Amino acid sequence: MNTPTRTLYSPRVPRTSASSSRRSSLLPGLKKISSSKYSVSGRSNQSVQVVCKTPYHVVENFGVSLPMLVTEALTFSDRSAAVSVCISTDGWAWFVCGRRLLVWQYKQVIDVERHRPIMNSPCHELTLPPSDLAHKAELVCVFTAEGSQNPSCIAVSPEGTVRYWPSVQHEGVSVESSADLQGQECHSLTNLGPLGCVIATTTSTLLLVEPRVTPAGRHAVTCRPLRTPHGWLGLGGIGRRVSSLIFGSLPTSQIMETKLVKVVAVKGKGSSNDWFLYVLSEQSLQKWVLTPDKEKDMEHLLYECEINKMVRDAFHETVWESCAGTPAELDVWMLDMQPTEGGVMVLAAAVNSPLTPQLHYALGKIATESSEAPTKFATFCPLKNTTGFYRKEQDADVNSYQFLSLGQSAYLYNQKAILAVSSTASYNEDTDVIEFMGSGDRLLGAALCGNVPVFFSKIYGLVSVSPADISPHDLLNSSMSMSDMPSASDITISQLSETGLNITVTEAELSEFTVNKDMTTRLKAAFLHYIKNRKDHSESEQILRELFPDDSAEVNPILDTVVVRLCRDLINDAPMSDPRWADVKPGGSCIGYASLQIEHQLQDKSRALELFIVFLKDLKLWDRFTAVSTSAGIMATSYVLEDFAEKLVAAISLYRLQPEYGQLAEAVLKKVLLLREETPTGGLNYQDLFYKEVSEVHQFFQVVANWTDEIVQSDRQPQEVVMLISQINTVILAVLQEVLQCRQQKAAMFTPSTSPSPDVCEYVPWTAAPGEAGLKDSLATLQNLTLRYGARSAGEIMIRNQLYDQLVNIIDIILDGRKCQIESIRGTNKFNMMLQMYERERHEILEPFLEDEEYERAAILAEKYCDFEILIKMCEKTKNKERLEMYMDKFSEQGFGKFLLARYMQEHKYGDLLELYLQKPKPSDQQDEFSRFLKDHPSLSWVQDVFTGEFKQAGETLQQLAKREQELVRRKKSMVSLSKMALLASAYPPSMLEKDLEELNTELELILCQEDLPETVLLANGYDQERLPVLSASEIIKLYICDENETATEADFKKALDLLPYIKDEFEQSEMRHTIWCQAILRDKWDEINTDSPIDAIQQTIFFKVVDLMQFFGANPDEVLPSLGRMLESPELGTLRESNNFKYLLRVGYEYVERTTKDIQIAES
Repeated sequence: MNTPTRTLYSPRVPRTSASSSRRSSLLPGLKKISSSKYSVSGRSNQSVQVVCKTPYHVVENFGVSLPMLVTEALTFSDRSAAVSVCISTDGWAWFVCGRRLLVWQYKQVIDVERHRPIMNSPCHELTLPPSDLAHKAELVCVFTAEGSQNPSCIAVSPEGTVRYWPSVQHEGVSVESSADLQGQECHSLTNLGPLGCVIATTTSTLLLVEPRVTPAGRHAVTCRPLRTPHGWLGLGGIGRRVSSLIFGSLPTSQIMETKLVKVVAVKGKGSSNDWFLYVLSEQSLQKWVLTPDKEKDMEHLLYECEINKMVRDAFHETVWESCAGTPAELDVWMLDMQPTEGGVMVLAAAVNSPLTPQLHYALGKIATESSEAPTKFATFCPLKNTTGFYRKEQDADVNSYQFLSLGQSAYLYNQKAILAVSSTASYNEDTDVIEFMGSGDRLLGAALCGNVPVFFSKIYGLVSVSPADISPHDLLNSSMSMSDMPSASDITISQLSETGLNITVTEAELSEFTVNKDMTTRLKAAFLHYIKNRKDHSESEQILRELFPDDSAEVNPILDTVVVRLCRDLINDAPMSDPRWADVKPGGSCIGYASLQIEHQLQDKSRALELFIVFLKDLKLWDRFTAVSTSAGIMATSYVLEDFAEKLVAAISLYRLQPEYGQLAEAVLKKVLLLREETPTGGLNYQDLFYKEVSEVHQFFQVVANWTDEIVQSDRQPQEVVMLISQINTVILAVLQEVLQCRQQKAAMFTPSTSPSPDVCEYVPWTAAPGEAGLKDSLATLQNLTLRYGARSAGEIMIRNQLYDQLVNIIDIILDGRKCQIESIRGTNKFNMMLQMYERERHEILEPFLEDEEYERAAILAEKYCDFEILIKMCEKTKNKERLEMYMDKFSEQGFGKFLLARYMQEHKYGDLLELYLQKPKPSDQQDEFSRFLKDHPSLSWVQDVFTGEFKQAGETLQQLAKREQELVRRKKSMVSLSKMALLASAYPPSMLEKDLEELNTELELILCQEDLPETVLLANGYDQERLPVLSASEIIKLYICDENETATEADFKKALDLLPYIKDEFEQSEMRHTIWCQAILRDKWDEINTDSPIDAIQQTIFFKVVDLMQFFGANPDEVLPSLGRMLESPELGTLRESNNFKYLLRVGYEYVERTTKDIQIAES
């Protein structure tokens, strides 16, 4: 029955619109599109039929037609039967259904001498070992042994029965062996070339299967576990069972099975016979090395790293960094692993369940060339349009995805869909989706054949997926090696070139290039035609029209990616006329430089690159450039080419320095090649290998930095370390200063014709690129080591000065690169953030010069890169006001004065600020700037008014500042007092100042009332006497009458009543008056007052003492006292309202006050 289509969108989330991802479905009966005349490498010469096209990719039949046996097996197999297919890179494929194993050759073999196809071998049927579990193609390996014409086959059953056929042509000739798996199930069988194959179980146990011939001439096969290092004990598979024998049975909660994900084998580089084995499980990544050398350990575990933690940290940093929580809260899955240049690529998924059920996928590259276990990803790119919502019951869906890695592109797939994504640009690429929607159709296997992604569809058989002409992704079909081309007469293009470029390409080869389907090769053909005939560009133009139609992609358009690839081929090409390279067969062969001397080769490459740029500009390709993805980010294409040109300059400069620093250079070159896992063979030396790969010349500097770090940590004498650092810096700076000079001289040449949006890309020169892509980290290391272990440790003054000068130059290179990057994103949202980071880093690396009192060297860099903070600190340390004023003039247009004013304000250096500007007359522009600054800072402007005699203006400014002051009452009192003094000192008559003076006196009176508050009351209410804020009249009243004021007398309540006029709101004033009288009543215990002599008794209460005091000062009790009725009903009095004693005494008191008042009035009348 039909199953729902599952893609990385998954059934958990509605699919995005077509604008965010491109889809195309392969349906049965789909009309075939017109045939193509040429086929990609590995395909037959028959016409290739296009099965389907998307806007970005073409799906075509691949290789020879499926054998009839395979077609029948696919047609008549039970739908519920487990069927699977594997595709090898050497032209063989095999199909497994039940115990049937069908092996056939899908790749057409060409007789190079006769230029015609050779008849392929027929399909072979083999029978797999008996098993209670389902067989699968991943447990079969078909290979051609060295010296043999026919392929051999090894198959293993899920239970561990190994069957070996020396030749697939003889089904009845086989031998068997049994692997002791102790109940484990086999997961995969991985080919290790002449070393045999490796069985991996589902719980990460590894066993080596070795086919051999006995001394008696019989075929045999052996199987043994890989030996783990002494002291290492894995807790999965057999390791777990061994641990139970030693320590006893361990509970499942304490030991988790190590679930295997993928095993990948990679052959050592160059002539090395070693094989590297990468084993990915849910928790860890292991790297093994296996060697055929019997005198050494045949297998060795190099390291094991905690991949689970790395994935959690990477997802948290790239997807959930801005969210609450920790990486430990993430659920992660390892899905697949593939080899890539310099390491392995891992496909992983993650969900942050406490936050959201949204599921994210990512591709992460792990650099594995070092002998040290990696601790983080070299690159980690979350994938756009591949998110869904996770439900626990759908773990199988999450784990169903695999991928093929192809340079900067990746093809994710499951049984129903292929998704083409970028593996280097997080969230920046659209996803091209190809779905296999036909009834009964599904993908049964996939592999890279050469540089072509090939998939096996149950309906269509073998199909390839190639980028279409408007693909946004990198096209990665490699350039055809010229050593594989048919020979022809030796007519060299250099004889026809006006440039004197010394290259060797025959006419026959040029013809082959012209009709080749590989886009890089055809662009190369257009370039060579251009060189051949500089006056007639028709042939070049015809090729370019076919290759590069209009493309609206802003990043990674096909033109840009192919140009970048060909440029890389140009600078990495090997000298084909050098016989020593014949056996090496370099993959980067491009146009065959004829020079045999390294320096001349590099010069030829430089001329070729310059001529290629002329070609691009002459034929109007340069004007169409946009941007491409690089390991350092997205950059304008022209800047990527500039990096190539600069690396050529670096390589030439470095080579010319070798006679003087030969010992140092040789040691570093060896370390570089060791890092690349390359070994000189066939008469080649370290220099030949290193200077061929010009695009990787930055590795020299990276290795030098690491080596210098090792030197300073060694037991060498400090002065020896100092001299070595100085020598290393001399070499590095000599090379990089030539690079910077080249950058300045050729800036116009590499300026983009159409500038891409800075929101999309930025300019990060290779000297400033972080990580493995550039020198940012390496230069930072050298800068740090030169300072700590060089300049600060040098004994001799001359060496010390030399090292400080080198330090200046190193920092100059660092800051130049960072400045280029910052300027390229000016006007974008991230500019301010990046600028702040740059300014912080700039200050951190310049600060040590001030600490070491190297003021002039600090000034050189601070002036060049406008670090005003350093310049001001330097002037302060040296007490050089004249230099500070010079900087105010020199950097006036860069805002130095504004920066200085803000800094003085921030550090409360008001005296220095005023002294700087008021002591000496300043130019009008600086004085205007100071005036504008003071308008925004009135706390200082009044001082200038006083200096200029504007006393009234100063007084009014201070008055306004006093009104706004809330932080400190002491400061407000000073402002009020100074304002009053300034107004009185002005020339204005008192009548004009009367209102202002009255307001100031009122403010002073209120401040004095606040200052009279008892310290104990302030402390009890949380106020600091030294930092007392400005309080309102209501707040002061409440403090006077609060319960904490235990010693309050009638005088305190009198002050509270006197403060009522300062409350402007009449209702609030009335309510506060009522509150004061209520608090006065509550000060006494009315129920305990003796009523025998009520008049005498009430005269001792605070309430009536306040009345007497107010009356004494001339207040009318009728105007001051609240009504008796309201007092008796006041809820503030609580239960006292119910006390008859209180009611009686209060009525007596009110009556007494009323009569006394009348008597006084009568007496006065």
